[in-house]
Amino acid sequence: MKVTIPEITNKELADLLKSSGMTDEEVESFLKRCENNCCCAEKVRILRKTRKALLDTIHKEQAVLDKLDNLIWNIEHGGAL
Repeated sequence: MKVTIPEITNKELADLLKSSGMTDEEVESFLKRCENNCCCAEKVRILRKTRKALLDTIHKEQAVLDKLDNLIWNIEHGGAL
């Protein structure tokens, strides 16, 4: 399923980019590219890089959750620390 964002304000875009892990400087640079009608390929490259970094973080956090779940299960089933 393709998700489209027909109308997004600069503030909404900035908030999204910041919450995805971009620094203030990266967000400002990206917004300038949008205002200057920069090459779509370059904007997509930046967004894909940000997406990959966010996904890597999620995977690392998931690994920690998995270990905690395993620890909880071991303790509940008679395992010792």
